[in-house]
Amino acid sequence: MRTPRKSVARSFGFALDGVMFVLRTQKHMQVHCAIITLVLLAALGLRVSPSDMLMLMLAMALVLVTEMVNTAIEHAIDISVSTYNPQAKAAKDVAAGAVLIAAFYSVIVGVTVFVTNERLIHAIQAMPQVPARPHLGVVQTVGLGLVLLGVLMALIKRRTGRGTFLKGGAISGHAMVGFFLGTCIFLFTRNLPVTALAGALALLIAQSRVQANIHSLREVIYGGVLGTVVALLLYWPYS
Repeated sequence: MRTPRKSVARSFGFALDGVMFVLRTQKHMQVHCAIITLVLLAALGLRVSPSDMLMLMLAMALVLVTEMVNTAIEHAIDISVSTYNPQAKAAKDVAAGAVLIAAFYSVIVGVTVFVTNERLIHAIQAMPQVPARPHLGVVQTVGLGLVLLGVLMALIKRRTGRGTFLKGGAISGHAMVGFFLGTCIFLFTRNLPVTALAGALALLIAQSRVQANIHSLREVIYGGVLGTVVALLLYWPYS
């Protein structure tokens, strides 16, 4: 008996179901979409050229496609293998490696596009000093904040007895530093496109810690919140 041929509309519907499934169930995909949204907002705000926008969108599409293929491979292996299998592990690792390479390529594209953008360069050069009594400028705030974060991270990891100073533990130091710097960039520039880029980089750092199985999502969130709070506490008293 011949199976009925699928219409174009039904095929499109199945494809859309697959996209929605990945968005609904995969946290890494959700983080990728959040980063992409921030980067696109920054690109629009900085008015990047059409060719640069195409480069950014190509890099974004590559990351999303590899993440979807990785998810499909993982589900197919989980269906066919019920016990530990070194070949299944190798297949999953290769698929995850493809996502890593795509993400690394997207970072290179983003840096290439934004570093050469004249509006971004002008926004960075025009960063104001904070009028304050006592005076605490950008460099002093960032330097003091990084020292304070290092002390807090050492105390937390020593208290919990988990991880080393540079890896693992009850809180993500990388996420803490990333969100601290992102918050400082917002506070000192008040430039939405620049802030969107900083937020995208902070999310990318946090997502990499979870994807590498170094920290849990909760530990990354703790680090991000603590980094943001420290930046606010250092800035507002001197603003």
